[in-house]
Amino acid sequence: MFTAFVISLREGAEIAIILAVIMAYLRKLEQSGENKRVWFGAGAAVLLSILSGVVINALIGENNAQGFQVILEGSLKILAVILLTYMTIWMKRQSAEAASSLQVRVQKALDSGSVWALAILAFVSVIREGIETVLFIVSATEKASTLSIAGGVVLGFGLASIIGYVLYRGTHRLQLKTFFNAMSVLLMIMAAGLLSGGIHEFQEIGIIPEGIEHIWNTQAILSQASLVGGLMKAIFGYRESPNLVEVISYTAYLLGAFLLYFKPVSRRVEQA
Repeated sequence: MFTAFVISLREGAEIAIILAVIMAYLRKLEQSGENKRVWFGAGAAVLLSILSGVVINALIGENNAQGFQVILEGSLKILAVILLTYMTIWMKRQSAEAASSLQVRVQKALDSGSVWALAILAFVSVIREGIETVLFIVSATEKASTLSIAGGVVLGFGLASIIGYVLYRGTHRLQLKTFFNAMSVLLMIMAAGLLSGGIHEFQEIGIIPEGIEHIWNTQAILSQASLVGGLMKAIFGYRESPNLVEVISYTAYLLGAFLLYFKPVSRRVEQA
């Protein structure tokens, strides 16, 4: 549940901010009547995202060819890590220009005179975050119950909706930079565990070597079978007895992701 909550809150906050910026700008232009088109596009993106999640989950759950299923699960985990890492770093570097860029696209949509232009803008803006959210949740919560996943998603998106509403009303200033930095760090730690889990899937069928089978064993201190150990495994990819390749991939990913995320944005990027 915690994993689904964190993912939904982080990605849901981005969606909420996008919609808040679009509708706040429409309000400024005295075009709030166009909000229904924004909601239509956003709603279509959400429905398509949910449908994609159902399809992916069905493909994983109903496939009886164990080797193919392992490859599918491992590939899905690694793909989710790649997409999440790319989008997290890209959004960090584009955040300074994101609002003004959205406003320009809203203005172009209004100037085009097309009744679908705003709906398409909202759809494209939301679907990217929606598909990314679905991939990460499906990959990271494969052992969780449907009820716990649904609870985490509802809580995460519910809180994200409140953030978006507060921004739209403009009644409070939120420390969004601090919020997104903290959530991004947490997500990248979770992604590191997901990456090592994806590699482990391929190791099970001999595609990726293990190197050294057991680097250490912390079962006596914190067993994966315990409640805390199980939570640590589900959230952060904890393994009581990891192999060398898992440890290297986990560590290398975290170092690389943190370096790219916290690397100062160059003047050239800021002016792009």
